[in-house]
Amino acid sequence: MSLTHLEAVPAGERIAPDTAVNAPNGVLLYARYDLKRIRAEVTPRDIARGPSSLWRYAPLLPLRDPANIVTLGEGWTPLLRAKRLGAAIGCGELWIKDEGRNPSGTFKDRGAAVALSRYRELGVKSVALNSSGNAGGSWALYAARAGIACTSVLPTDALASSRRQCELSGARTYYATNWHDSGRIVAEASAAHGWFNVCTLKEPYRTEGKKTMGLEIAEQLGWQLPGVIVYPMGGGLGAIAIWKAFEELLALGWVSGPMPRLLVTQYAGCAPAVRAFDEGRDTVEPWGALDVPPGGLKSPNPPAGAAVLAILRKHGGAAIAVETAEALREVSAIAECEGIFACPESATTIAGIRKALARGIIDGSERIVVVCTGSGLKSIPSLPAHAERRITSAAEIT
Repeated sequence: MSLTHLEAVPAGERIAPDTAVNAPNGVLLYARYDLKRIRAEVTPRDIARGPSSLWRYAPLLPLRDPANIVTLGEGWTPLLRAKRLGAAIGCGELWIKDEGRNPSGTFKDRGAAVALSRYRELGVKSVALNSSGNAGGSWALYAARAGIACTSVLPTDALASSRRQCELSGARTYYATNWHDSGRIVAEASAAHGWFNVCTLKEPYRTEGKKTMGLEIAEQLGWQLPGVIVYPMGGGLGAIAIWKAFEELLALGWVSGPMPRLLVTQYAGCAPAVRAFDEGRDTVEPWGALDVPPGGLKSPNPPAGAAVLAILRKHGGAAIAVETAEALREVSAIAECEGIFACPESATTIAGIRKALARGIIDGSERIVVVCTGSGLKSIPSLPAHAERRITSAAEIT
């Protein structure tokens, strides 16, 4: 294993990596590796000979002993060229990273798999988190796989798919009537019961799992970086994880610059990062009343908000708000043009691209990669239904 230490950002303090530690408020914990050693011992060709899962990137992941890997076959999801959809919206080269292929139906499996593998290695017996739904379901399932107890706090409007994943896997599952209090509730309950708090950015290893999206995108493009990444932002961890992957690949010499630009999308009914970006601020302020459909992107105070804004400023990105109705229309557009069944959260990206093209924020000639974070199968109750056309004979089919 090449993990050398944890780094507390922004202070830069080095922390020994062999105990389970939580990040203080306002501090990010990043896993750091001996990249010089990896560069000398590992090549992209070695990676290509690895398994068809995120574990092909084991040299850049934090486990010491592969016997501790907790897996359900996550990662190595397809990066699909979307020619018809690209042509329809004015993009010459549009790609969709289809994370709905992961075992629980969302990209959350990446963080759960790597983090729970590491915590099993470190002897953690019980974890707790709050989640708008998808992460709760994913962590519950992977915790069951790992033999680790899990407590999930969900919103009262959590989708049935996430509820059943949590409940049927044996996780202690609770529903917060005031979602703004859910993070505090988990922190207090964890302290009271001795559970390890794995809420977003409260520990370092969920980031390491999610960064494998960036590693895969680069490898699937022939070890090249795209021009633009479009990411539907809730807490923002996935975006900063992808950029961490790109930074490590640049340091290894496996890719060359420039870094992509980041375009994040949020629902207009919960858009703290968009508001901060538009107002020229470097930090987000908590959003008030939420007006978003059940599912993801329900993060009124994104834990990675400041880090995402820094990426946007540094690399010339942008943040765009999308109405719920616009996202629902794009679910249909993605399915009709490409046969990809995306969740509404992911569909905000296509609506965002349309707006970004119209405003001149991005150019249609750029190579654009959209991160489709989850399957529409998880969101069926939120999707519009078509009237049934019932028939009794073939003559009625026109």
